[in-house]
Amino acid sequence: MPLPTSPYGSLPLPVLWYPVLVPAPGPAPGWPAFGQPAPEWLASTGGWPGGPSSWAPGAPSPAQPAPGGPLWPRPAQPWPGPGPVWPPAAGDGQGPPAGAPAPVIPAKAAWWGLLGAAVGFVLATILEGVALAATGQSSVNSSDSALLTVLGEVGLWTAMVGTAVLVSRRYGTRSLRRDFGLSFRPADLGWGMLAMVTGLVASSIVVAAFAHTRFAGSNAQIVTGQKGHEVGLVAIAVVVAVGAPFFEELFFRGFLRTALQARLGGHGAVWAQAGLFALAHLGEAGGLGNVSVVCALFLFGAVLGYTAKLTGRLGAGMVAHGMFNLIAVIAVI
Repeated sequence: MPLPTSPYGSLPLPVLWYPVLVPAPGPAPGWPAFGQPAPEWLASTGGWPGGPSSWAPGAPSPAQPAPGGPLWPRPAQPWPGPGPVWPPAAGDGQGPPAGAPAPVIPAKAAWWGLLGAAVGFVLATILEGVALAATGQSSVNSSDSALLTVLGEVGLWTAMVGTAVLVSRRYGTRSLRRDFGLSFRPADLGWGMLAMVTGLVASSIVVAAFAHTRFAGSNAQIVTGQKGHEVGLVAIAVVVAVGAPFFEELFFRGFLRTALQARLGGHGAVWAQAGLFALAHLGEAGGLGNVSVVCALFLFGAVLGYTAKLTGRLGAGMVAHGMFNLIAVIAVI
């Protein structure tokens, strides 16, 4: 049985680690109090190197023992005074210690998504206007629509990745891998296949539920409009099967889901980003037909959200998203 042609054309329009200060209100256990005689074990080493056998604030640190000599300080004896402070002073070139958990991206960072969406819309409009001016046309025909689509998506994608980078630098570790799970492993191919099938089944249920009603619609017109234009069809296929999966997964399942879970929790963030993902595609179908498209993409967005949540990476979701869209292209040509 042929695959339904709607709504598969999904097209794009923690643990917090704190700096730990080790207080030093007085000498550590096992060390003498201020101005008190040194204990026997310390006196037996000759006392505090270079000074009397008592310890007071401001005393110089012990010198490094000679090779083969006794350990200083003695094993299991804490070093007096404060320990190292993390994070180090700015500009020293050091990063977080190995194995340190990534910080939680705060919920307020999600508001940057609104700015990113606005900037993306403006960039897409500007690039599409430049394309129309370059071709000397005031309207779009099917042969030029692929160019406009590509340029419009470039504007949107620039804003998406820019938002993720900005939030990572402002609130996170400046690493998209650590902050948003932008990574891929071979196992993500299998998880991606499973997620794709799950999303296909979920969206097919929506298609069947709205079939033969005024709410049935499709957002595959951008693909069907390229029939007979091989170059345009290839360009659109690359946009929906390669570009959209990468940038949309980074923005919705990476940045938005991560920021929202600080306020809504893991499950709440998955469903919230799914709703925003679906609404971002509002208008791709005509009139009331948007209802079925938005509902189907809402379920698909939830599947992708849980895929990112369970794997801790975006790789599997990118695979699922790309295959899902590729099936849509193949089904309508």
